[in-house]
Amino acid sequence: MTDEDIAAQRQQIADERAKLEKDKAEFEQKKLQRITIAVSSVAVFVSSLQVGVAFLQSRLATAQTVEKFIPHLQKPETRDAALLTMSVFTDQGFVTQLAEKLRATTVLESLQAKGTAVEQAQASTALSALDTRRGKLIEQIFAQDKPTRVAATTELVRQWMADPKLLPELVEFAETRTTNTSGVVNTLVVLREANPEQLRANAGDLAPLLDKAKANGPQTADLVNQVMARSNLRN
Repeated sequence: MTDEDIAAQRQQIADERAKLEKDKAEFEQKKLQRITIAVSSVAVFVSSLQVGVAFLQSRLATAQTVEKFIPHLQKPETRDAALLTMSVFTDQGFVTQLAEKLRATTVLESLQAKGTAVEQAQASTALSALDTRRGKLIEQIFAQDKPTRVAATTELVRQWMADPKLLPELVEFAETRTTNTSGVVNTLVVLREANPEQLRANAGDLAPLLDKAKANGPQTADLVNQVMARSNLRN
């Protein structure tokens, strides 16, 4: 073998070694990239899992808080205090939604006054929705269609009696429509189910309506007497 052959062979070996080192470096780089991607994916997964766990823990804490307050939420006399207390321990957005479902306008007004800008907006939206619904129901108990009147009266009696805005608005609306016998009867049915303290608190506006309603016949006169007896009002 000539010197040239030996030199060529050495060069070939050097070239192959250089190629091997290059391939090895590229392999290690790709391996590192794959590991980096894998670690990043795991990090994202763990982060998402932590967020999910935190969310579930928050939901669980909210559920546990609500469970403790259920007996107080079921009683009109303790409902508002319970909701305001809950707002200290749980998400105010959730309390706002619950207050809207319970027609707790006093609580919503409180949340509207003291919350963040977002919370105030949520409370304002809830109050607006309740105002709209309340006004519509009051109009519907005077409707010409009997099923509409019955449905509206039933909803007011079953779901709205703890709303402090109901009686003033109902009395004001009915006082100018005393010739609508069906509407007046429905109004008296709602008033008959009202809290006596609320009736007495609105006695000044209520008395003229009751006086006018008596002239509509025996049925309304009987309902007037029931309302007066419930509130301890006298002629």
